Amino acid sequence: ASMRTVEAAAAGREAGGVRFEQVRRGPDGEIRSVIVHLRAPGLEVSLRVPAHYATGFDELAGFLSGLASHWRGWHGERTYESLEHDLRLTATHDGHVRLVVQLRETSVPDGWSATGTVQLDPGEEMTRAARDVAALLSPPERQPPASGGP
Repeated sequence: ASMRTVEAAAAGREAGGVRFEQVRRGPDGEIRSVIVHLRAPGLEVSLRVPAHYATGFDELAGFLSGLASHWRGWHGERTYESLEHDLRLTATHDGHVRLVVQLRETSVPDGWSATGTVQLDPGEEMTRAARDVAALLSPPERQPPASGGP
């Protein structure tokens, strides 16, 4: 199954949401970073978040996919945090998915931080967001493993 190409991926609504875009890739095609925009009433911030050196954004895509696949709900909080601690997502479910998005400027001492909450419907809206983020942040197509033989 081939992934479709997307230029940006968003979760939430115009008034409050998180958007991933402007992926930077290295010469090998591996993802190096992505810009994360957070918008909430009275707040709009952006931060370039570096990818994990070994796994890219696989954990982020898996986190969102897990939220989508458990659309009926879960107990407590589920959390994703980037390697440099500059992006943290905390999800709860109360009939809607509430995604607390925290961006932190960690490249300087005492850098800024901003937090906003994005509300998502647990069905198609969450599924679409997870699918788009996975498509945007997927590594380049890898060659299938060779099956035995010369």
